[in-house]
Amino acid sequence: MSPHGYQEFIPAEPSTSERLADLAEALLYEANVIEELRQALLRQRAGVAADDAEMVEASIHAMGRTLLTLDEAKRRRSALTALIAGGDPTPLDRLETLLGGTLPPDVEEARGMVKRSALMAAQDVAINQHILKRALEAGDVFLQRLFSMAQEPAPGYQRGERAAEPPAGLLLNRTA
Repeated sequence: MSPHGYQEFIPAEPSTSERLADLAEALLYEANVIEELRQALLRQRAGVAADDAEMVEASIHAMGRTLLTLDEAKRRRSALTALIAGGDPTPLDRLETLLGGTLPPDVEEARGMVKRSALMAAQDVAINQHILKRALEAGDVFLQRLFSMAQEPAPGYQRGERAAEPPAGLLLNRTA
């Protein structure tokens, strides 16, 4: 008891199983954020297909926000793995060796969801890069054709033939 008659409360450190439960929750959140990124990539692809510049721009902004959120989720995961490891952050595929056994099923399932979501997002990024590259190339070809036709002025705007005029004298303005 303290001198004032109150008992001091010192919270206990969370157990490894509690931290693993927190990690599973963090991984599920991260998988959901990766899925949000995939949806933004799909909206970007749809915007390019529909030639909708506003949709493409909105998807780009959504991707930017989602990437910031994903970065925060990764930091949280790193902090949790560092707490579990008792030191530096540990990669997800090394948690079993660190803990000396298998992971709880909820952590294993959440880790699998993150890996699958990340692989699908990487595939969507590759597809979008290809589509955007093709769209830019098509736009360049269109502009090249457009400007190559503008080399010669149209016949209606050309100067007409002029009759030869007798050369006129020179006019000089001399001031002394």
